[in-house]
Amino acid sequence: VDFLSRRVRVAAVAGRALEEAAREARYAALNVLCEEVGATILLTAHHQDDQAETVLLQLLRGAGLDGLAAMPMERVAGITLLRPWLDVPRAEIEAYAQAHALTWVEDPSNDDGRYARNALRPLLAGMAGHFPAYREALSRSAAHLADAADLIEEVALADLAQTAPAGELDVAALRALSAPRQRAVLRVWLAQAGMRAVSARRLDDLRTQLIAARDDGALRIQLPAGQVRRYRDAAWIEPGVEGAVARGAVAIDAAQFDPKHPAEQRVDIVAWGGALVFSPAADGLSAQILQAPLSLAPRQGGERIVLRPGGPSRALKQAYQEAGIPAWERVRLPLLYAGQTLVFAAGLGIDRAAAGAGLGWQITWRPATEGAR
Repeated sequence: VDFLSRRVRVAAVAGRALEEAAREARYAALNVLCEEVGATILLTAHHQDDQAETVLLQLLRGAGLDGLAAMPMERVAGITLLRPWLDVPRAEIEAYAQAHALTWVEDPSNDDGRYARNALRPLLAGMAGHFPAYREALSRSAAHLADAADLIEEVALADLAQTAPAGELDVAALRALSAPRQRAVLRVWLAQAGMRAVSARRLDDLRTQLIAARDDGALRIQLPAGQVRRYRDAAWIEPGVEGAVARGAVAIDAAQFDPKHPAEQRVDIVAWGGALVFSPAADGLSAQILQAPLSLAPRQGGERIVLRPGGPSRALKQAYQEAGIPAWERVRLPLLYAGQTLVFAAGLGIDRAAAGAGLGWQITWRPATEGAR
């Protein structure tokens, strides 16, 4: 029989069981093999005994509904996963193979008592005398739990559409929900951001901190794969490592932007993780001012800006506060100087004191992974 094989290395990761890491490595390798041969469906040989073991293991681990629902018969993603034998007992499959003189390979790890699943099998064998239909019963319970999990997710997605329509979570709207619905919303909110599932205790701690934090404070909650921040009555998810990267001044030379050329021009600033977009616009910054040496720089404190024509000069810190931009985001927003003159603050706009009459330049800051500012 022709077959394809792929070796994988399973590294121990803090907070994750070796069996979980091995399972994820296997599925990742199988998905790669499917892509290589153009397969769109992957069949696995999981049977009813596997399903019964999975339900009990998840129960002993204190899993929630998603875990207790065990393995689905079908999972549709980029590659459709099907388990056609999930309702068939192992003994029936073995009997068929023996009747047709088929041979198979036994995984030697199936006899290793160090693994939880293997340690459970003798207990199940002893239980079969009292509960001969335990496989069917546990599989049926898994199906009921899967329905319940699907229903909760459906409600959570509807709640999420109301509390976080653009990804930013409205804490006041979250607070209006019951505690179980709050937890369900937070679970799908994190999942949609690509965050790994957190424990029930961690999730409830997140919920409590979000809804109980003072409105005038800035809250940061560290998670295994990122952090959740709250400012005023809104919360954001920031995947990645903790902490902000310090950024310094970056000069923009004449080859990157020519104020005499009236066409949209983009200047990528790798050090700041974004780009400046210069667009011709009426009542924008005068071309004459922008002929001075341009540079991006971080805030130093004490800067002032005029945000509307004829308006007063105001402290940059105050302007950011009034715009609802939290302190941790401000450190990622650069300031553009023409010589020693502040002409643009990302997140706020151009300094109107530097604007001229007639055709000038409007400036937009575009972070690499976000919308325009």
